[in-house]
Amino acid sequence: MTDQTRRRFVRIAAATAAVGVAGCSESDGGDGAGGSDGDGDMTETEDGMSDMTETEDGIMEAEARTFTVRIENVAPTDFYASDSATGGGVWITPGAYGIHEGSNPVFTEGETASEGLEAIAEAGRPGGTEENGSLVTELEATESVAHAGSWTPEDTVADPNDPMGEVPGAPPIAPGGAFEFTVEAEPDQHFSFATMFVPSNDLFFAPGEEAIPLFEDGAPVDGDVTDSVTLWHAGTEPNQEPGYGDVGAPLQQQNGGADAGPDESAAVRPTGEVEDGYDYPEVSDAIRVTVTPA
Repeated sequence: MTDQTRRRFVRIAAATAAVGVAGCSESDGGDGAGGSDGDGDMTETEDGMSDMTETEDGIMEAEARTFTVRIENVAPTDFYASDSATGGGVWITPGAYGIHEGSNPVFTEGETASEGLEAIAEAGRPGGTEENGSLVTELEATESVAHAGSWTPEDTVADPNDPMGEVPGAPPIAPGGAFEFTVEAEPDQHFSFATMFVPSNDLFFAPGEEAIPLFEDGAPVDGDVTDSVTLWHAGTEPNQEPGYGDVGAPLQQQNGGADAGPDESAAVRPTGEVEDGYDYPEVSDAIRVTVTPA
């Protein structure tokens, strides 16, 4: 483990910690769930987990935790017309993520998308394309990022996967499908990701600048975090009508491949600020993101 990924501690004053431990002892005789064993370590809770560990000097250390991330496609099957390339549905592709300190390292609103983000926004490829590199590699090289990775078709836990049966390298999930994967994070670390919205030329789901905190007041976050997610326009390719654009996903596969389409060279911005005349679902009507601590 590098210095960057070593455990970071949420410290509570010794006097406060001592009062808290004393309160546990009085209420459960010192041997109940969450109490102290008298040697400085907190005993396990009923589910075998302990969020905090007390050191010999009375400092409380918040422990790293493993989280299950679930990304579900909750879109209707008929948001678009039935003769569109997706049969009317919305698809969500594999994506890339980073566990990090500070702001979202995937992109900066108002600035140009990186090559790795372009590969996801245009083709749903966290590992990159022939023309564009990998977002995972970019995140791994970012100082604030402790760990980066991707979720792939192997992480699909609910059908249907790969609705077309022919999307090379990046099979998406249709409505009713889901991805699940695990990440490990320490207090003060956040979760950021990017995954493509299909049908589109270069739209993607991701949290904003503040990313998704995985701890609040030292306790692991547990539940729905979709309200931190936005649908973004990468600004790398002009928008076409969703489901009918010849160089937008998924029709690009038959018309030049993942990197088909002219460059736009615009800035990353919320799709709601793009006046292209096309309809897109509300984020919560298309995707649901939840995090569950182990």
